[in-house]
Amino acid sequence: MKQTVSSYLGALAALALASLPFAAAPALAEDPIALGWVGPLSPPGNYSGGQEMQWAVQLGVDEVNKAGGVLGRQLKVSYEDTKGQPADGSAAAVRLITKDNVAAIFGEFHSSVALAEIEEAHKYGVAWVGTDVWADAITAKQYPEVYRLAPANSLVYVKAADWTVEQGFKNIAIIAENTDFGQGGAKVIADELKAKNVPYTLATIDLNQQDFTPALLRLMNQSPRPDAIQMVIAGQAQYQLVKQACQLGLAPTAETALIGSSGLLQKEVWEVDGECANNLLIVNVAQPKSQWNDKAKAFVKAFTERYNRAPTGVAMEAYDTFGVVVEAIKKAGSADRAAIVKALEEIKYEGVNATYTFPTTKSPDWAFHQFVDVPFTIIQYTAVNQAPEDAAIVYPKKWATTDKVMPGK
Repeated sequence: MKQTVSSYLGALAALALASLPFAAAPALAEDPIALGWVGPLSPPGNYSGGQEMQWAVQLGVDEVNKAGGVLGRQLKVSYEDTKGQPADGSAAAVRLITKDNVAAIFGEFHSSVALAEIEEAHKYGVAWVGTDVWADAITAKQYPEVYRLAPANSLVYVKAADWTVEQGFKNIAIIAENTDFGQGGAKVIADELKAKNVPYTLATIDLNQQDFTPALLRLMNQSPRPDAIQMVIAGQAQYQLVKQACQLGLAPTAETALIGSSGLLQKEVWEVDGECANNLLIVNVAQPKSQWNDKAKAFVKAFTERYNRAPTGVAMEAYDTFGVVVEAIKKAGSADRAAIVKALEEIKYEGVNATYTFPTTKSPDWAFHQFVDVPFTIIQYTAVNQAPEDAAIVYPKKWATTDKVMPGK
C-alpha cells in the first residue's frame, strides 16, 4: 500500500515537473523586446554627436517603458560604439543580431560605417534604420531591410549649392572627407556648381588628420581666393579645420564664408573653437523653433532637464528614429524581424522633426526607403556659445530670420 501511494505521489510530482515549461510560457512572452543601437561614442568617430544620439534614444526608451512598453513588453536597447570605423560597425551589427538577438537595428552617424552595417542587416534579414547618415549609396542599394530618416546627399547638397550661388558667392572651395559621405556630397555640390558655371576647387582630407594648414594655405594663395568654403565632413575633424582656418585669417571672415555640417551643432564646438566658431554657417537637419509641434516642445523640455543641455537636430533625428522603430513594432504586432521590415514600409509616424513615411520608388535609386520631406535649414552662429535653435536662419526663405550672411563685406 505504501509503495502504491508513493508511486502515485511520484507520478504526480513528475506530472507537475513536466508541466513547468508550459506554466512558464506566459513569463517568456513578457521578456523584453531587444533592439540594437549603433553609433560613434569614441574617437575617431564624431563621439559628441553619437553621445547626444544615445541620450535621446535612452530618453525615448525610458518614456515608452514607463508607459507600459510595446505590445505589453518592455524594451531593452543594447548600445554599440562603432568609433566611426566600418570594421567596428560591421562587427557591432553581427553581435547585435547573433548574440543579443535584436529585432531591429537603428542609429549611426557615419555613412561608411552604415554601409558596412547594412550588409549584415541585409544578410540576416534584420531591419536597419539610419539616423544621420547621408551617403546616397545607403538607400541606393535598395535593400528591403534598410530605411533612412536623414537626407541623402542628393536631397541636401543640391539645395545647399544652389543657395551659395543665390547668395552671390562666385568662387567656392569644397573640402570633403575621404569617405562615402564626403566624396558623395562633394560630387553632388560640384555637379550643381558646374551646371551653373560657378568655379570651384576640391580638396580632400582624412578624418584622422590633425593639421589642415597646407590645404588651407593653398586655398588662401589661389587666385581668386575662395569666397565660400563648403565642408563635407562628419567627424571631429571639422573642429580643428575651423580653428586652423580662423587662425590663418581665412574663414569665417567677410571675404570667405565657412559652411559646415551637423558635426558642428553640439556645444563642444565652442569648447574647442571658442570665438572662431562665431559666424559659422551650418547645414542643420531640423525644423526651426518656430515650427516645433507639441511633441517637439515636450522632447526639448525633457532632454534639457535630464542632460542639462538643449538637444540639437541630431538628437531630434535620433529620438524620431527610435520612435519609427517602435511604431513599426506596433504595426507588425510582434517583434518578428521580417514583420518589422515590412511594417516600416506601411507606417506613417509623426515625430518631433517630421511625419515619416518610406516610399518604395526606385528612381532615383537613392529614393527607395528614403524619407524625402526632410526638414533642414542653413543656420549661422552670431554670438559665442549660441545654441543652434537660437542661431540666425539664412535658408530657406520661408523660415529665414535674416537675409544677410555675417560678417558683411
